[in-house]
Formats: sequence, structure tokens, C-alpha cells
Amino acid sequence: MNQQVARVCGELAAMHELKGGFNMVGFSQGGQFLRAVVQRCGHTLPPVHSLITLGGQHQGVANTPGCSVDLTGAAAKACTAMQLLLARGAYAPWVRENIVQAQYFKDPLQLGAYLRYNIFLPDINNERDVKNSKYADNLAALQRLVLFRFDHDTTVVPRDSAWFSFWDGAETVVPLREQPLYTEDWLGLQRLDKAGGLIFESAPGEHMQFTLKWFEERVIDTYLA
Repeated sequence: MNQQVARVCGELAAMHELKGGFNMVGFSQGGQFLRAVVQRCGHTLPPVHSLITLGGQHQGVANTPGCSVDLTGAAAKACTAMQLLLARGAYAPWVRENIVQAQYFKDPLQLGAYLRYNIFLPDINNERDVKNSKYADNLAALQRLVLFRFDHDTTVVPRDSAWFSFWDGAETVVPLREQPLYTEDWLGLQRLDKAGGLIFESAPGEHMQFTLKWFEERVIDTYLA
């Protein structure tokens, strides 16, 4: 994803049609991808007015699709086995370089390994000891960051990762505003929030299951018209 972000940054900078500014909409993992674009090169681009993400994995995913903490019986055992495989393999060199999903896998019980070996998400979330202030400045420069979470999402685990929420290492999902990422403003989200530009939205149903009519009304007419 890092190479793709760099390529898109170059392509957008060369598009003279965008000189008056533009909006971006990211679907699923495209949400954190476009956020990385804003953070890494927003200062070199025409103004990005709004970034809208639908079902993004902004705080990563901690399990395989369909595996939640309330499962029991055989399903719970199968998910536990898959979780062990993920924990052992997600940060292996070949996997992390070639499997996009591994670049936003985040095991709340192995945060040390995540910070050390994940090549994408810890950087764009400014989670390492040395912070990149440009990331926060660029994201805070948006007029709006709109985060849509799907109400019955079982693909993104936990589903509230779409709102920057994540597990505390057990079974509690910690909201964004209670995390250092927000309280210490690693990404400029607190600044954006205080300016009225951080918007949390819900979408009905499962991951990325919406109609064109819903998209037109809730996304285009509400935020892009």
C-alpha cells in the first residue's frame, strides 16, 4: 500500500483539473488508503475539501471476517484457530509485503509486534514514538472527515474500527475520544472535531451493502452536492 499511496500522490498532483480543490470517497480499505494520501501528501495537492470513508478499517482489524467475541461452540473454536494463524503469519516478511490486509491487521494482544512489523497502519496512525506532525496538520486541514460505520458489519472486526475505535486488549471497544490518538491529537482529529469537521455516521446492514439510492441521498446529496 505504501507504494500505491506514493503513486496516487504523484498522479493527483499532476491533475490540473483539480486545482480548485476536490473531495474523496473511500470504500472499505480505500478509506485508510485515501486517508494516507491526505496525510502524506495533502500539503502538496490542491485542497482536499472532504474525505468520506465507508466501512474503513482506520484502527485495523483484529480478526477474520465473521469472528466476533460473542461466538460460541464450534464457530468460536474455528475463529480462535484462525486468530492464532493470523497472529503468527500476518507480520512475516512475504505476507506483510504482498497481502494488503496484513498491512492493517492489528492484534490487541500483540501490540509490540504490530508496531514493530506492520509496515503501514502504525505509520499512518502516528502510533510510533516519533510522531509525524505533517500527518496531523494535513488531516486537520480537511473541511470534513466523514466516517460511515455499517451497523451490522461482520467483515470489519471490530466494526467500530470505521470510527477509529478499537479493543483495549480484552473485549471492550474503546471509543476514539478516549484514546491517546485523540487526546494527544496524533492525527489532528481533535482539532478537526473541535472545528466541527469530524462526523460519525451509520449505514444500515452489512459491510458495503447499500443501494445506489442510499448512496446518493446519504453521501452525495448530504456531503458532496
